Formats: sequence, structure tokens, C-alpha cells
Amino acid sequence: MLRHDLQSLRLFVALCELRSLSKAADRVNIAVSAASRRLRLLEDELGAVLVTRLPHGVEPTHAGVTTLRYARAVLRLADQLVSSMAEHASGVRGRVRVFASSSALVQRLAQDLAAFMRDNPQIKVDLEERPTGETLEALTRKQADLGVVVRGAPTPGLVTLPYAQDRLALAVFPGHRLFARKTVRFADIIGEEFVALDAGTAVHRLLVEKAREQAAVLRLRVQVRSFEVMCQMVSQGLGVGILPDSALRPLAEALGLRLIGLDEAWARREIDICVPAQEEPDAPTARLLAALLAGVARQS
Repeated sequence: MLRHDLQSLRLFVALCELRSLSKAADRVNIAVSAASRRLRLLEDELGAVLVTRLPHGVEPTHAGVTTLRYARAVLRLADQLVSSMAEHASGVRGRVRVFASSSALVQRLAQDLAAFMRDNPQIKVDLEERPTGETLEALTRKQADLGVVVRGAPTPGLVTLPYAQDRLALAVFPGHRLFARKTVRFADIIGEEFVALDAGTAVHRLLVEKAREQAAVLRLRVQVRSFEVMCQMVSQGLGVGILPDSALRPLAEALGLRLIGLDEAWARREIDICVPAQEEPDAPTARLLAALLAGVARQS
């Protein structure tokens, strides 16, 4: 029977993520000497070397990678137990961790989640806005129960279900050379300076890929973390931006921007719900999933 405690497991997970014993010790709020001792005791108990010491940090061994997977699962269950007990005490009878891309949120998810929480006040929804790649990783690591992402990235180990669609448009400021246009091709704007989202987002990856196909490099003048800030930057004449049309048209028009249709097949995108394939969702997650899919059925 293993005798490790949760603090040692938290330390080991932090060590694998940060690749530094001092940074891991700081994250779990213990001294470096104590962290080193805990790691040594964990390795002795498991009978395996878990990390390899390098000149500038550490990296997990094969045994360490296996231990990391189980450590995350154990910590997730422990956190769920603590959370569930607190929720029972406060009257909340369930929790769902949802990660979602900005595109999904502005298109319809924010509205659907608000309706679900009004109808199910006993279920708490923890929502994090994350790029598609981070959402898929969180689902794989069991840090999220349900994800909503833009289709396109690989989804091994996940079940994907159609949820919504959006269409990308070009946002330009008054006086821009294309302001009067109704549609544009990507080739028409490849030389423009862009206000873009962070590199991990689906929109950013798509634009970089399409620029590469045309043997060009996307000219990034400003990178921001949300479509709302993108619109603000475009309105100041710092560049053009590409964003979901229908969801952000009211904001764009309020700022005096013009949204021009992108005459490209890839500008129409599919948004999917993702859940782990190997596990039956718990009751709160299943209830939220059913509510989201019911909304899809009503729209079709």
C-alpha cells in the first residue's frame, strides 16, 4: 500500500509541469529542502527514479510520466471530494467544469450556460475561457468535464458532438481602403497588418496556416486575448482583425467598424462539444450536456 500524501503528489505534479524543484516548492509553499526530501521518499516508496536531473532543471522519466498520470487522477478525485462536501454544506448539489474557446462563448455558449444555470440553480458551472488546444488538453488531463471548441484540432480519446457554427469576417476601421467592400478574399488582405488573438487560439492557427499556404507570413501588429479588445484595437486604426461575424456585429458597429464577409470556404467553421470517451459523465455533466444538445435540436 502506497503511503504517499496529497502534498507530495501536488509537489510532483508541479515539478513535472514547471521542470524546476525550486519553482515547484514555491507553488506548494514548502522549502526546497523539504521538497527534495519528499521527492526522494516518493521515489523510494515506488522503487523507481521519477525525474532526471538536468543542468537547467528536471524532466520526468518514463516511470515519472506514468506516476504523473495517476497523481493527477488522485488529486482530481481529492479536489472533487472537498468541493462536493463544501457544496453539500452550502446547498449546491453538483459542479461541472467547462472549458470553452472565445468563439464558442460569443456565438452561443454564454447564453446557453446562463439559461442552464437559471433552470438548475443546484448545479454550479465553473467556466474557463481557454484556446481550443488548452481545452482539449484539459479534457485529456481530466481538468475539465466538458469542452466546447472550434473543430479542426485532433481529439483522441474524446467524443465530439456538433454544437454550433460561425462565419469569420474581416473587421476594418473607417477610412480603410477596403471599407466599402462587401466581400474580400484572403489574398486581398494578406499584406495587411493584423490585430490578432493569442497564438493558441483556433482563429490564429487558421490564419497562420492559410498565410503559409500562400507562401506569406501573417503581419501581426498587436496580439490580444479577446475579440472585444480586438475590436477596440481595430477601431483605433492599429490594423484589421478577423472574427466571428454575427456574434460580434453589434459591438463592431457600435465602434464604427465595418465587418466584411470573407469569401473563403474555410471562413465557415463548426463548433463542437467534447467530452471524455472512456468515462460515463457524472449526473451534473450529463444534465448540462443534454441541455446543450436540446438547444441544438431546437435550432435545427
